[in-house]
Amino acid sequence: MKHWYLIFTLAAGFIFSSADLAAHGGTYVGPGDVVPPGGRPPTGSQPPSPVTPPSPDSPPATPPTGSPPTPVTPPTPPSIPGTPTVTGPGQTIGADLSTWVFWWEFNKDRFLNLKVKVHGSGPRTDGAGPLAGLGAGAKVANTMAPTRLQIHNLVVPALIDLIENEGDRDIASATMIALAKIGVRPEECRVIFEQNLDAPVQEIRETAVLAYGIMGDEGAIPILESLLLETKLGQTLVGGKEVGRRTRAFAAYSLALVGNHAKQEEIKQKVADLLYVSLLTDTTASKDIRVACVIGLGILDSPDPTDTVQKLSAILEQEKMDQLVLAHIPNAMAKLLHNLPPGNPTRDAVIDQLLQLLNDRKANRLLRQSSVQALGMLIVPGDSRNQDIFTRLAFLSKKGRNPQLKNFTAISMAYLGAADPAMRKQVTDFLITKMKKSSTTYEPWCGLSLGVMAFLLKEKGESLHPLAMEATLEKFEGQKSPEPKGAYAIALGLMNMEAAQMPLRVSLEKSSVSQFRGYAAIALGLLDAKEHLPLLNEIVAESKRDPELLMQASIGLGLMQDRGAVSNLLIYLFPENGKKPRLSVLAAVATALGFIGDKSSVTPLVDTMNNKSVSPLGRAFAAVSLGMVADKYDMPWNSVFSSDLNYRAAVVTLTDQNTGAGLLDIR
Repeated sequence: MKHWYLIFTLAAGFIFSSADLAAHGGTYVGPGDVVPPGGRPPTGSQPPSPVTPPSPDSPPATPPTGSPPTPVTPPTPPSIPGTPTVTGPGQTIGADLSTWVFWWEFNKDRFLNLKVKVHGSGPRTDGAGPLAGLGAGAKVANTMAPTRLQIHNLVVPALIDLIENEGDRDIASATMIALAKIGVRPEECRVIFEQNLDAPVQEIRETAVLAYGIMGDEGAIPILESLLLETKLGQTLVGGKEVGRRTRAFAAYSLALVGNHAKQEEIKQKVADLLYVSLLTDTTASKDIRVACVIGLGILDSPDPTDTVQKLSAILEQEKMDQLVLAHIPNAMAKLLHNLPPGNPTRDAVIDQLLQLLNDRKANRLLRQSSVQALGMLIVPGDSRNQDIFTRLAFLSKKGRNPQLKNFTAISMAYLGAADPAMRKQVTDFLITKMKKSSTTYEPWCGLSLGVMAFLLKEKGESLHPLAMEATLEKFEGQKSPEPKGAYAIALGLMNMEAAQMPLRVSLEKSSVSQFRGYAAIALGLLDAKEHLPLLNEIVAESKRDPELLMQASIGLGLMQDRGAVSNLLIYLFPENGKKPRLSVLAAVATALGFIGDKSSVTPLVDTMNNKSVSPLGRAFAAVSLGMVADKYDMPWNSVFSSDLNYRAAVVTLTDQNTGAGLLDIR
């Protein structure tokens, strides 16, 4: 039940297949040319493998479920990037593996900040009602977040009851993830997780392992350590057998999450030591465990990351590991170093190392792609190195041989322009020029990057030059192709350019391409264009057979804090004619409710989850939604991994096109 759209419930297109349907939390969003454990990129999209009995070292199989005659699948992101999505005669979008859509879907959470907007505070009211006993007459925020009483007395008991009384695999995995995200009644949750460590189904075992980390359970470190290192205790926990590389990789990610949440530096250091030792000692044929260790080290936000960074830098220098593993080291180092000031010797040494890699045309392409990303992440104001970085990025944007490397230069330029006022004009002029005229693939990346820069500047109370906004709007209006036009639409939304509202609406109404219409709807949401609420509500009402567009338009409504959006979606769950909704509709609506749901959606979702006339998969989707609505975190738990990731260097436990069973495929 790990199917892609639950980390990117919106990034690709809908490929309907009962074999692919799952509710663990998502649907695949990664590129189609990710390098599998064998090290060779697949030559094309392949159908899911035939179902085989799960083994400790095999990915979860998805046996047929009781689905209707028409094959369906849960919401996947708007147009599965990397897989051609046919939208009409002669129309195919999203086939280019280096398209901007991938980067946006892996990074969009921080820009949408959806949960904060949906649960945002309204006017403050007297604290009457259930909280009156805690201080009558007090002023409390009138938020749309689920109440504490709803979570403790309704949601969590229903989730626990469901997993304890149902044996369905989708329900088990969805419920554990939901309980971990909510994070209440931890003692009961620990018992549930441990009981599922030796489940006969691999997916359930690795979900239980991951749940400890999502919950931030520091007491689970010994358990996770034993699984990662495959000690005798670890083997006992999984039923006295081999732990398996998938479970071990998920243990590494789970440990990293515990370390990321930890407040005490000694806990972060313990996790770092465990991940580093595993990185050096793992000898499995696949790269999953080593990749997990490198990525996990990168999210251990520490006041002094010098030791970890120097160790990673030494591994990169020696180049004794597989290139797929090495490709994640630049991004990990950059994430660890982001708070260090200009002139820090470790930081300067890493910049020199990355520039040297980019000067070496014989270096591995994945490693060079990551180096471009990392340089952008290392930008800080006033650094004398910034001009050198700009010069190298500009050169690669013109002379780089790898399309993905060239495209990543645009995003790094955006980071540079947003961070350093002294470089801002130079960067802005560069991106405007390249957006107006360069290669047809690079232009939309430059437009999107101008939007990213505008967003980052707005966070600091600054603004992008108006000429850049006008140039982006002009490019949007002159663009005919729907895929690049979507990039300019998102950019205009990130720029908060009010003058773009009507052009966006007109283009949305004229277009018949779902992917573009979805991004235009999100752009209107980013602009908080409430005057266009009726249009988006109309799209939601008419999109029963287009779950992709239904989802995107719902997110647009959520960004506008439209309180009617949830009610309109709930009508799909409980139609007035009493007919049971199709599974595809139920999946789409449940996922959309997970994204934009508020306290008004809690009771209907619990009712759906408890309704035994609904299929187990449908009930599992309801559990996923409840976990998303009642999540204790503002951002999706796995956004810390997906942000600024070189997703082209993926392994199957990170994101998997065929099974949707990777870390980033879970909501």
